[in-house]
Amino acid sequence: MLNLSDEELAAKIQHTNVNPELTPDGIKKLCDDCKHFGFNGVMIQPQWVKLARKELAGTNIQVATCMSFPMGAQKTEVKVFEAEKCFEDGADQLDWMPNVGFLKAGMYDEYQKEVAAVVDAAKGKIVKIMLEFGMLTRDEKIKAAELSRDAGATYLKNSSGWGKGGHATIDDIQLLKRIAKNKCLVKASGGIRNRQQALSLLEAGASLLGTSAGPQIITGEERENNSIAD
Repeated sequence: MLNLSDEELAAKIQHTNVNPELTPDGIKKLCDDCKHFGFNGVMIQPQWVKLARKELAGTNIQVATCMSFPMGAQKTEVKVFEAEKCFEDGADQLDWMPNVGFLKAGMYDEYQKEVAAVVDAAKGKIVKIMLEFGMLTRDEKIKAAELSRDAGATYLKNSSGWGKGGHATIDDIQLLKRIAKNKCLVKASGGIRNRQQALSLLEAGASLLGTSAGPQIITGEERENNSIAD
């Protein structure tokens, strides 16, 4: 098993709360946790990017935001516009979900063009693709990852952690790592609740972990309540 110190492990975690009922006080608490534990970044809904940017001023903690989930069915031009606004508001990174229907229908050009359009909108900033493996067959997983890799995604991500996206598994992360080759990185998300899971997924090939249980993973304490998303 991979052996990391608390500080080394925290630097691999994006501390996540994308629940719709989150308030500004919740965002501030999330940012405080990031500063206290030394997490890689905070993962929040687009509405709170400016606030998080303010709260994390003077730190190296990344402001990451997410969009187009759990459905992923907005029109491509809408996704491009939202991506541009996220970065204008101060996001460093964007996690988003492409149209799974394109993939399921064999509309591979449309799928890849959508990924490429959002990558272009990012203008060199980090873009992570939520592949929603829980909806896909193994062959579809491979195709989605290959198309996203070749469209310029910075990270391949197994799931948003919402809806039908599914939880991170060792097999899925190993698969993504093989497909990523040296062209992109891998982020694991969904159901990551303890240190052993976190280390196993990093050992399998993930460079980042998305989880709402970051403090508990580091301290080993039981979670007081379960978030509906990771």
